[in-house]
Amino acid sequence: MYGDICMKNSKKLWKYLVKCGKILPINLRSDSLKYTFDFQQIGEATEFCTVKAEGFKTACASVSFMIPLSDDASVYALVPNILTRSSEKYPTVTLLEKKLAALYGAEIAADVSKIGENQVLKLAVASIDDRFALHNESIVTECCRVLFELIYNPKFVNGVFDADEVESEKRLLAEQLGAEMSDKRTYAKNRLEEIMCADELYGINRLGTVEAINAVTPEALTEGYKKLLKNAKVLVSVSANGNIETESIKALFSEYANGFERAPIKNETLYVEKAEDVTYVKETAPVKQGKLVMGFRLGMKDRNDNYAARRIMTDVFGGNPNSKLFKEVREEMSLCYYCSARMIRAKGIMFVQSGIESFNEEKAKTAILDQLEEIKKGNFTEEDLEASKKALEDAFKSVSDSPEALDSWFTTQLEHSEYLYPEDYINMFKKVTKEEVVEAAKEVTLDTVFMLEGTEEEGEDE
Repeated sequence: MYGDICMKNSKKLWKYLVKCGKILPINLRSDSLKYTFDFQQIGEATEFCTVKAEGFKTACASVSFMIPLSDDASVYALVPNILTRSSEKYPTVTLLEKKLAALYGAEIAADVSKIGENQVLKLAVASIDDRFALHNESIVTECCRVLFELIYNPKFVNGVFDADEVESEKRLLAEQLGAEMSDKRTYAKNRLEEIMCADELYGINRLGTVEAINAVTPEALTEGYKKLLKNAKVLVSVSANGNIETESIKALFSEYANGFERAPIKNETLYVEKAEDVTYVKETAPVKQGKLVMGFRLGMKDRNDNYAARRIMTDVFGGNPNSKLFKEVREEMSLCYYCSARMIRAKGIMFVQSGIESFNEEKAKTAILDQLEEIKKGNFTEEDLEASKKALEDAFKSVSDSPEALDSWFTTQLEHSEYLYPEDYINMFKKVTKEEVVEAAKEVTLDTVFMLEGTEEEGEDE
């Protein structure tokens, strides 16, 4: 949701700038951008990151809070959404929108994600870059002021969040979670996570449950907000052209945040290296297309354990149109409408998701596992290996396409504060050999299979 809003905002800003004659529309390739990243520890479990790039037309600033997943996931998931509505200085949506409009149409967005066994709550603001301001205003700094105001000076009524606003945000979050449950592809993936990691925090949905959302009171949400400010690891990130007023933004953040007590909780993720046996669960749904999801343990001890080889292996297996799953299972055997593999580095697991005719379940499972065996035997070419490396290189290079993309890139590294450039990973991938991919595949074990069986003979595929 955050990315979609920022993308729409960037397009709107671009049209505005062209209309005002501030810039001419040109095609600027991501590989022509030169950017630098700077990281500083500015407080207890509080980090400040800046990305300066030549060529950005827009800017993005965000504050992310990372806290271990828990039964309070629904409470925490509501916090960023309620904070985007108002503050002491901007007590109504109208006043807040008026302020953002004065900042050349800046927009505030909220996002909830999961990194390993941690919940990440982000609030972000997107704006034009300072050099396009009509009167040389410091737009980025002022947008940061608004962002910090919303986070650290929320509007309370009798010491708690406004009851009507809380009810509104509860309804919207419950609808978002309900939409994910209605999307059977997403539902099947989430169920696989829940079953596979039933005894691990990773099995908790980043939004919690509808029941938990509905049970949240203004008092509970206020308490959750205070706990988040006290216990979470914090990342402040600003991405813009090279003229970021770093020191003034840091001072501004300290002005807002220093009055709050801090007792950060250490963030750790449990890595399970090997599956002892295979869990199988089947459910039915009134849809035509069945959903088969298979969860594998990758053999990882931590996020850096032979990461590059495992990432390439996942891509050769099912990460691109040249992969085994796409060419063999989908195209050659015609067993799936879609079939792909995805590595979750922050947890050391891999998912294979496929849409199938339910009567093809056993054939599809066998075919998927057979293709993994082929990789373990080394039955893939150097061309396959190079195709995967090239696909990953292109994907990682696209990170520098926008301030929002770079902001998201560095946020995903918040868990371990090990901030690397996309190019660092590209160089790792280039060094991976076929033998290393084979050895990585040999450590993969099947953990869980979830089948959502379709019960409708006709209908739209989902």
